[in-house]
Amino acid sequence: MNKKLIFTLVSGLVSTQAFAEINLNLNPVVVTATRSAQSSFDLPVSIDAIDSETIHDARLGANLSEVSPRIPGVVINNRYNSAQELAISTRGFGARSVFGVKGVRIYADGIPLTTPDGQGQLGALNLDTVGQVEFLRGPFSALYGNSSGGVVQAITRDGSKTPTLSGGITFGSYNTKREFLTIEGQQGDVNYIMSTSQITSNGYRDHSEYRRDNFNSKISFNLNEDTKLTLVANYMNQPYTDDPQALTPTQFKQNPKQAKPIDTYTGNTRVIREQTYGGVILDHNLSETQSLRLMTYYGERSNLQYLPTSASGFKRDFGGADMRWTYKDTLFAKPFSFAAGIAYDMMEDDRKRWSTKDASNNPVGVKTALTRSEMQKAWNVDQYAQATFEPTERLLLIAGMRHSKVKMNVEDTYLGDGNAGGALEYSNTSPVLGATFKVTPSFNLYANYGEGFETPTFAEMSYSSVNGSNAGAGPNLTMKPSKTKNYEVGAKAFVTDNTRVNLAIFKIDSKNEITVADNNTSTNTSVYKSVAETERKGLELSIDSRLPYNFSFYGAYTLMDAEFKNNFANDANTASTRVSSGNKIPGTYTATTYSELMWKYPAYGFSTAVEAIYVSSTNAYDSNIAYNTFSSSTIANGKFKVDSNTLFNLRAGFTQQIGNWKLTEFARIDNLSDQSYVSSIKVNTAQAFEPGPGRNYMLGVSASYMFK
Repeated sequence: MNKKLIFTLVSGLVSTQAFAEINLNLNPVVVTATRSAQSSFDLPVSIDAIDSETIHDARLGANLSEVSPRIPGVVINNRYNSAQELAISTRGFGARSVFGVKGVRIYADGIPLTTPDGQGQLGALNLDTVGQVEFLRGPFSALYGNSSGGVVQAITRDGSKTPTLSGGITFGSYNTKREFLTIEGQQGDVNYIMSTSQITSNGYRDHSEYRRDNFNSKISFNLNEDTKLTLVANYMNQPYTDDPQALTPTQFKQNPKQAKPIDTYTGNTRVIREQTYGGVILDHNLSETQSLRLMTYYGERSNLQYLPTSASGFKRDFGGADMRWTYKDTLFAKPFSFAAGIAYDMMEDDRKRWSTKDASNNPVGVKTALTRSEMQKAWNVDQYAQATFEPTERLLLIAGMRHSKVKMNVEDTYLGDGNAGGALEYSNTSPVLGATFKVTPSFNLYANYGEGFETPTFAEMSYSSVNGSNAGAGPNLTMKPSKTKNYEVGAKAFVTDNTRVNLAIFKIDSKNEITVADNNTSTNTSVYKSVAETERKGLELSIDSRLPYNFSFYGAYTLMDAEFKNNFANDANTASTRVSSGNKIPGTYTATTYSELMWKYPAYGFSTAVEAIYVSSTNAYDSNIAYNTFSSSTIANGKFKVDSNTLFNLRAGFTQQIGNWKLTEFARIDNLSDQSYVSSIKVNTAQAFEPGPGRNYMLGVSASYMFK
């Protein structure tokens, strides 16, 4: 290695300069890990934040998948099918979700967008008002309760001090258009920000046209110097969203742009979706050392999905409250803080299923007969506590615990006799602890440990059989929660004033992980069971550097080995072992890499960057051979792997400040090499491949005016 480089690295590690002198852009303040604002560099956890500037830097600004490759250990796959929510996984948790988000908890301003059964959605997030999105991985995620293999929290920024009106429009390939309008400001003790947006597109694939409207607002009132009241309101609407459905490997190879042949069109597969929620947050300082935070929220969601042979939908009420007391002072004359709280969340789904076939058993794309009706209810009551102590200037200790009680109940309102109903109740206590050792002011070592759990979702317990004479029977009341033991060690270092490096090494052991037990491809239904033992181990590395001549470099790398550790059968029609110990967990990637080189020319307000994203191959199925219910034509020549892919993107933009006006223009090209690739996988299904788009572009312009 070059001697000059060695000297630079060593001198950076042993530097005694104060942290305050370090570029703050490389050391964001985060709240998710400890529920109070703290430097990410000091914490013994893996947590990264993406700020508003990065989210809106020559990007569409519609989905978190646009920026998530920057976070090591996190994969948010854009299905490029808006009938399906974004798929997210953290260190492999959530990778096996066929729809929505499971295994990873989603929050917006402290309001959970994950229901008590562990199912979540990202579509309601309005990125135009986001100030920061935090990604928490590892053991400390367990302090958020059920299905917290990781935590993603979007935090709405405060409105600017000066009243400002902003708007913009973006055009792109596939007749994509996105418009937004934001108003924000400060009037006396009232701060406000409100934004609305609409995106429409014909979609990359056939039969994938959609429209989505989003609205988000936050209004804060400083009632006095010790009390602040915040109101949050959010609305999302998808009045039409065509569903091209996923493809078999053979269909993907033939033509990735096609919709699933025949029944997509005859059944007019589509989704209609709407969601509204609001929350009230009260922050009050009881004294100089004690504070109280009260939060309550309520929302409604409806979803109606038309599949080739059936339609299913639900109307949901959800809500809850969280009360937290925080104490910050000293213990033995050393910095000490303690937080304790109680959380209650509930959901109530009125779910129905209809046939969409006519009297001749042909799909017609409209509801013809009710075949299932259920009332699904769930609630949780959790108590949690977390303490932070710095016994010396070089040591920081954090410990916490959360006790969760989750109850799920299914009432059959179709048969009317309750024979197909039932209830499940789970409880769990999750301890976590971590320590940071400050080797120097610019070099930290840390370690942590935690235990977590994940209950089955209502979608996973819906059916106890999908084949044979009992096909359609439910619910499955034999399912157990999976439990994990999570270990992590890591290092964080500023190797120069303008370069930060993070390294984390982790190992996660799980028992009773939920897997597919049986499939029925004609009815698109599955049975799940709690049977797998798994192990995930790997490392995460990131580097963020401000280089000379206005260049900057950012890189993120994840290496992970995720595999089953036991043999089990995954087909109810056979007692033989279909999954072997050592098989890779489908939907998880051995390696992912993101790298970005950016250059700015401040005199002209110009910036440009090239991005490179690599994703390794992955399995689409648990086993190495097809299920009995999959015909040989469904799985092409035994091909169970999704190939690796490397995408290159290019972006550039200008910004001008003219009096009270700020103008921004940008252009972007994604997938420069026009690679054909699978962007997302619906694991353990006959139609598993969801194609990503070829080379595509977008152009955008926005303007804001400050009413000075």
